[in-house]
Amino acid sequence: MIRAILFDLDNTLLDRCSGFHEFAQRFAGKYADVPQNQRLRWIERLIELDEDGYKNKPQLFRELPEQLPCRNHAGWEELYAFYEREYVQCATPMCGAKELLAALRPYYRLGIVTNGVDRIQRGKIGIAGIEKWFESIVVSESAGIKKPHPDIFSQALRELGVSPVETLYVGDHPLNDIQGAYFSGMKSVWLKRAQPWPDEAPALPDAVITELAQLPAAIRIVSGQTAASERRLSSGA
Repeated sequence: MIRAILFDLDNTLLDRCSGFHEFAQRFAGKYADVPQNQRLRWIERLIELDEDGYKNKPQLFRELPEQLPCRNHAGWEELYAFYEREYVQCATPMCGAKELLAALRPYYRLGIVTNGVDRIQRGKIGIAGIEKWFESIVVSESAGIKKPHPDIFSQALRELGVSPVETLYVGDHPLNDIQGAYFSGMKSVWLKRAQPWPDEAPALPDAVITELAQLPAAIRIVSGQTAASERRLSSGA
């Protein structure tokens, strides 16, 4: 029986693509040293260099002046400080995330397990307005370990007071999320977004969805709930 659901954060509960695009526009408005008709390509290149969020951020902004022309010969420390300050403000919930969490919370204990820097990840959670639904929020920086290592998932399970077999994990990354959940003893749902499924992945998810609205049906598949339960979660009743 599923008693708890753990979520990844970026590109699962938060639309990181939209949020980073908003940040990139703000960043370009302050630092892009190109004519206006080249601004879009400058922004697109910044998004490419970010590697869907997996590029180390200090390294990204150290290398950025060599990759893109920046105004005032700004040093990487200034660029990175702008990122830390402004990116959090661009946090955007995934479509339907708040409605889904409100529907799930009466029936499941909810948690977040995310890789990243505490002040940024927790800041985004606060700006997005989703913190109130979670009993556990584990960020890799303070946990001292990153997904897919089982220890970071174990910390969330302890905080929720549940076992792995009672827990479902939802995330978009095949290795960090789905493999991490599998080797931690949890069921998993893959939210298929930008990350392709790698051929070398040893474990498959228990269900696959392409949007959060499909999660209640996936929970039914994974846990064997009734159709009435699915309708209850979908409607928030």
